[in-house]
Amino acid sequence: MLRTVLVIALVIALGFLGWLQLPRLGGHYMLRESDHSEIMTSGETAQTKKNVTILFVGNSFTFVNDLPAMLVNIAAADPGNTTQLAVKAITYPDAHLGALLSQSDALAWLGAHPTDYVVLQEHSGWYALPQWVDEARGSAKAWRDALLPLKARPVLFESWADATGSNIYTDPTFYAYGRTFRELTLDAESGTGALAQELGMPVVKVARAFYRAAQSSRAPDLFQPDLHHPSQAGSYLAALAFYRFFTQRSGAESSYRPWGVSAADKALLVEAAGR
Repeated sequence: MLRTVLVIALVIALGFLGWLQLPRLGGHYMLRESDHSEIMTSGETAQTKKNVTILFVGNSFTFVNDLPAMLVNIAAADPGNTTQLAVKAITYPDAHLGALLSQSDALAWLGAHPTDYVVLQEHSGWYALPQWVDEARGSAKAWRDALLPLKARPVLFESWADATGSNIYTDPTFYAYGRTFRELTLDAESGTGALAQELGMPVVKVARAFYRAAQSSRAPDLFQPDLHHPSQAGSYLAALAFYRFFTQRSGAESSYRPWGVSAADKALLVEAAGR
C-alpha cells in the first residue's frame, strides 16, 4: 500500500514538473533561464547561403525566457530563411558590460570560436544618468577595441524602459522618478543612438519595438508583474527584432512562436519589431 502511494505521489510530482516546463517546449531548443553550454544552431539546409555566428553578452534582459534560443527557434522554423544562425550567450544577473569584459570568459570563448557579431546588452537604465552613460561609453569602447583583432562586430542592444505603473516612476529614490514610459523610451533610443554613432556600432531597436507594441490595445502583456523583466511575448518581440537584423526577414513565415503567444499576438509583434 505504501509503495503504491509513493508511486502515485512520484507520478504526480513528475507530471507537475512536466507541466511547469510546457511553456519552454515547442521549438528547436528548449527555453532556459541560463546559458546553453552548446552553440545553438538553426540548421543548414539546401537553401542556406550564409552562416552567421553571434555571441550575446548581457544580463536578465537577455537570459530571462531565453531570448537567444528564441532567435534560433525562429530561424530554424522559417522556410524562407537562407541564413544559418549559430548563437551562444554569456550572461549574469545584473551584469554590466565592463564586468562581462573583464570578469567573464567571453573573450576566451571568442578567441576559440570565430564570431561575426557580439550583441552588447548594458544594464537597464544606463542611459538615464550622466555617470551611468560615462560608464557605458567606456565599457562599449573597451569592447569595440577588444573585438577589433578578433574581427567580430559589436552590436548594441537597445534596452526597453519599464512599463507604465513601475515604481521607478513613482518612487523618489529611483532614477526615473516623475518620468513616463514614453519619456524613458525616448531616452533609451537617443542614448543608444548617440553611443552607436560615436563608436560606429549598429543598434537593434528593441526599446522602440516594445513601446510601439505596447500602444496597441490588442497587444499581449510584454512584461512580467514587476513591469521590468519581459514576459514570454516580450522576449519573443526582442528576438523578432534581432531576427530581422541578422537575416533581413521578419519572422512572419516562421512557424515558431513561444507558449502563450497566439497567432494574432505574433502578427502584431512581427509588425512592431519591423516598424
